[in-house]
Amino acid sequence: MAIVRSYTDAFQIIDRTPEINLIPNQWGIITQSGIFPSTEGITTPVVSMEQITKSGAVMVDRIRGERNNVSKDYVRKLYSFNVPHFPLDDVLKPEDIQSRSAYGTNDQPEQEALALARKIERIRMSHMQLKEKAFAQLLADGTVYSPNGTISTNFYTEFGITRKEIDFVFGTATTDIMGKVEEGIAHIIDNLQAGGDVATGFVAFCSPGFFSNLIKHAKVQAAYTYYSSTQEPLRQRLDSSLPMGTRVFEYGGVRFIEYRGTDFGGTAFMTSNEARLVASGTMDAFGVYASPANVMATVNTVGQESYLFTHRDPIDGSVIIRSEMNLLAVARRPAVIVRLHSST
Repeated sequence: MAIVRSYTDAFQIIDRTPEINLIPNQWGIITQSGIFPSTEGITTPVVSMEQITKSGAVMVDRIRGERNNVSKDYVRKLYSFNVPHFPLDDVLKPEDIQSRSAYGTNDQPEQEALALARKIERIRMSHMQLKEKAFAQLLADGTVYSPNGTISTNFYTEFGITRKEIDFVFGTATTDIMGKVEEGIAHIIDNLQAGGDVATGFVAFCSPGFFSNLIKHAKVQAAYTYYSSTQEPLRQRLDSSLPMGTRVFEYGGVRFIEYRGTDFGGTAFMTSNEARLVASGTMDAFGVYASPANVMATVNTVGQESYLFTHRDPIDGSVIIRSEMNLLAVARRPAVIVRLHSST
């Protein structure tokens, strides 16, 4: 501990203990889950994709010599989606440094490089949060994350899909929970196979309420009463590779993950008492696209996931920080997202 002069009494000295760091949670569970592919850079602010519906002809028998069974070509449809623009700027001024002690010290002056690095770190944290939020919202309701409404895209509406929903009815002890899980898996497999896609596994991102109700349900508890496993899902919170001791429960071929993600304002990413069941390891069920920054240097270049630029103003009055993300998460097969909930 360091001895410093009191801030309230000019003739008093006090001990200054190490700093207390309050660091917001960086929720990246969905980002790290493998559900979404790596970000693909594009050269325009618009993503276009062609949907080709392939089908064969139903052949029936005819009297020998008749030729009126006719084959038809595949059906094509073009979709275009705008990429949302997310700018985030900051500025470093002399008064942010002048006569200030460096963070975590009591006798060292603040430095420009350290102050600038701290501002850039904060921006990077915001960029990571944005990506997770975009993924979470796409799974939650099939829409593009655009809180100010500059872009309005619902992939269920775009592709003419009705979202599959399964009521787990946790309030009834006799509910066939395994049957509910299998219903969701079957729906996803059928829709993947219809598009020639495959999955390597199934994941359900659960709100804390849904997860707790699942592991407390009589049918689930009965299934594991005499089952010895390393996960002990009903007894302890797991120490897994996921952050913050996230609870994980393997059941019926699905990895149920307790998802407590919130934005910096504390708003939960997952609606209370709900979950989203999705397939992992698919080939093209989802897509993530990044368009170029809105600056002359990147016009018509391949987009990067995030951008950050710094420059000193001409009169040396400040260092200006400009950043942006132009990120679009797409549900190319929204039918593979299943909403799980409980009416009681």
